[in-house]
This record gives sequence, structure tokens and C-alpha cells, in this order.
Amino acid sequence: MLSAVARNPHGGADRISTKAKLADELLGLGRVLVAARERAGLKQSEVAARLGLPASYLSKVENGTRRLDVIELLRIAKAMKTDAAEIVRELEDELQR
Repeated sequence: MLSAVARNPHGGADRISTKAKLADELLGLGRVLVAARERAGLKQSEVAARLGLPASYLSKVENGTRRLDVIELLRIAKAMKTDAAEIVRELEDELQR
């Protein structure tokens, strides 16, 4: 018997991705990271090279289309020679606006 509601193969008809739920927060994080990178006088390609990753990785983070875990945030902050705690404080301020 077919269900009246189409089911998502990954969890149900009403499932919303975490990325979609956090879209505004991810954009805010991207803005904070761009500002931190620019304050450090670095280009995306320079930070990506320090991370050993393609520039597209950092571009996706800064554009809010890629989520970060804490370890990745720490690595990005270190690559920018920036305090990760300061990035988190700036993000908190950004999200309260």
C-alpha cells in the first residue's frame, strides 16, 4: 500500500536538514570568518593552503554552505593566527543582532 505522504528515504516526509535549520547561523559564521580573515590580511587561498585544503572548502564555509565542527574551527583560527574564542564571541554577537 502506498502512503498518502511521500517519505524521505533518509528519515520521513517532515524531515528538515540540520543545514537548513541553521542557515542563518551558518551565514553569520561565514561573515565572522571573513572579517577575521580580512583583519589578518589573508586571502582565502592563503588560509586554504595553510590548512592543506582547496580554496573551495573555505569558500563554502564563508558562504554558509558548509558546516564546521569545533576541530575545523580551531584549525581555521590557527591558520589565520586568530583566537578561536574571539571568533566564537563575535559569532555570538552576530547571532544576537
